[in-house]
Order: sequence, then C-alpha cells, then structure tokens
Amino acid sequence: MGCVIVSSNGCRRTVNEVSRDPYWNHNTHYHRWLLDRVPPGARTALDVGCGDGLLAGKLAGRCASVLGVDSDASILECVPADPRVRVEHSDFRDLTGTFDMVTAVASLHHVPLREGLSALHRLVAPGGTLAVVGLWRMSPGLDFGYLPLLPAIWAINAYRRPADPGAAVLDPADTLHQIRTAAAAILPGARIRRRLLWRYTLLWRKPA
Repeated sequence: MGCVIVSSNGCRRTVNEVSRDPYWNHNTHYHRWLLDRVPPGARTALDVGCGDGLLAGKLAGRCASVLGVDSDASILECVPADPRVRVEHSDFRDLTGTFDMVTAVASLHHVPLREGLSALHRLVAPGGTLAVVGLWRMSPGLDFGYLPLLPAIWAINAYRRPADPGAAVLDPADTLHQIRTAAAAILPGARIRRRLLWRYTLLWRKPA
C-alpha cells in the first residue's frame, strides 16, 4: 500500500513504500536500464514523451541539461520544477539540434514507425546513445514464445500494482518483426530485445 500526495498543481502521485519512485508501472520498471545506458561524459539528454517528468528528473542526475517533450500539454503540468530540466509541448519530429542521450519510453508507437526512427536518428549527437523502451503489436502466431512469460508478468503486476500517471495511451500498430526491419535500415547495428511486461528495448550508439 502507499499514500497519495497531491501537489500544488493538483497532480496526484501515490508513494510506493518499497521504492523512492512515486509509483511503479511497466515503463518505470525500465528506468534503471535506461539510466545505466547514459554514456560517460554525456551533458545533454532528450526524453521523448516525457509525461510527468519522472525519467527526465532522473536523467538530470546524469546530464547537466535535459529536455523533455510531450504531445500532451496537460501531463506536462505535472512536471516538478527543476533548473536542470526544460519541458516543451511539441512533437519530437519537429525538434532541431542533437543530444548525447536520447530516450523514448512508450512513445515511439505514437507516430509512424519509420518517421519516428528517422527523427530519433537525427536527434542523437555523434557518439551519443539512443535507448528506447517500446511496445509492439502482439499476435499468438508471431509471439508464441512470449506465452510462457505470462505467469511471471501476472505475478509482478499482482505484487507491484502498476499505477497510471494519466499519460495518453495508444495501441501499437507494428509487429516486432516490422520494428526490427525498420531499425536495421535506419539505425544500423541497433540491438533490440523482447522483454517482460509487454515491452521491447532498443539500444543504438551513433558513430562518432
């Protein structure tokens, strides 16, 4: 169980007693994986689909400057004030500039796949890192091997009790095979792994 904190702007967060995070869900589960991929010496970071800024705030502990962008203006009102974090209501495909670390958590599937991957490719600075935690469209025929993981997922959910911070949701349209194929063409050398909790990870380092 946890207690509910209501901030001055009316945003509600449930404090999880077993974690310093205010809540846990299938996305925050991978925050540690993302933070461990920040390259040494990284100074700038971009969090695509930053939501309430939970990950952006953590990235600010590793990078001097963090930009968080989201297409949902209302969720950005929940981002805590932090001099190291700047947030924008914008489409990441319209951004200019590059960043040493780029993250995208449950956000890539909100745009056409190849458009999104091309934009992410452009936004990573030479020698920088792109780390994606994404969703794919599952089907019994293509993802039969994932079925043995279902008991573990149900057990984790029952224990951790995932919470929804109120971000916009959308069902993914692309299969994992389609994601792998597009990534191979746009992000050569990207490593994609199917993970627990209906997520995949994509890791790519842009050549210096």
